[in-house]
Amino acid sequence: MSNYEPQRENTTNNEQTPVRKKRKKRRSGCLPFLIYILFVAGVSFALSALAITVANDVFGLVQDDVPVMMSLGEGADVNEVSVKLKENNLIDHKWAFKLYCQLKHVETFSTGEFELASNMDYGQLISELRRANQKTETVTLTIPEGYNIQQIAELLESSRVCGKKELIETANTYDFSHGFLEDVPMVENRLEGYLFPDTYEFYINERPVSALNKMLNNFNKKYTDEMRKLTEEHGTTIAEVVNIASLIEKEARLAREQGTISGVIHNRLNKADAYPYLDIDAALLYVTGHKEQLTAEDLQMDSPYNLRKSKGLPPTAICNPGIGALLAAISPESHNYHYYVVDKTADNGSHIFSSTLDEHNAAIARMQ
Repeated sequence: MSNYEPQRENTTNNEQTPVRKKRKKRRSGCLPFLIYILFVAGVSFALSALAITVANDVFGLVQDDVPVMMSLGEGADVNEVSVKLKENNLIDHKWAFKLYCQLKHVETFSTGEFELASNMDYGQLISELRRANQKTETVTLTIPEGYNIQQIAELLESSRVCGKKELIETANTYDFSHGFLEDVPMVENRLEGYLFPDTYEFYINERPVSALNKMLNNFNKKYTDEMRKLTEEHGTTIAEVVNIASLIEKEARLAREQGTISGVIHNRLNKADAYPYLDIDAALLYVTGHKEQLTAEDLQMDSPYNLRKSKGLPPTAICNPGIGALLAAISPESHNYHYYVVDKTADNGSHIFSSTLDEHNAAIARMQ
């Protein structure tokens, strides 16, 4: 018998491989991501732009070298100084200046008049405003209503504030930054009417620019937002109001007649075909020097201030009117008068008002 081993069945244990489920691909959130990126970019751009403008302001960059005279009273604090610097276009950001002062531990400033420039940085401005000022002697002056620029200049010169010639030359040539002067041409007597009559404190030997700025700033303050709104609603300009108000100031001796005389002027201006000339001799007296009586030769003078020969308003105001005349010019009294003449029977400077030329001539005859 032959021995043999039975063959073993060669089997392989095949393990079952688990079947993996396919994951669903999620759609990426592109839109929210883009919005986020744009938001971040926008904020970054805004912050960068703000940082640039603030940096330009702090360091006085990209600014023209414009001289500015500014005065500080005793005890001026950081807030007051920042307001004045902003008003004079020396800084753009009051909050940045106040923060700079806080970081530099600046709390006090000197008193007096300072010559600054629009391209000074914050450090230079502070240094200049804290230096010891030699111009501390002051004089208090009252400029009466109805004074013209020549009279104001003479008053300032006699009080040792500044020279008459220098003040008038500055008034005619200096480019003041006040908004109400934007449409006023650079001509002789251009500031007439805007040097607000009031009581001021001037420095002895003060610069003409600084002295004029005080009066212009006061006009800007006294000509309120409500007055500006009424001026616009009535279809006039500040320049026209000032011009008319100066005529009223010189013509009306009584405050109660300012509105009535304003009504006469407006009535004639609104009916230029029937009343081409205002016939107000106060404008001609502005040229002749306010003498007591005009001559026949004066009345024939070829001048735009001769309102018997020149139509409409004079080229500039003829004096610096007070608030009463300004308000009367803005809101004239409503009536049908076109003429007036001084009532010589009264001793208070009152007038007789007439609607027609015949009535006016009759009133003149009674006065004679």
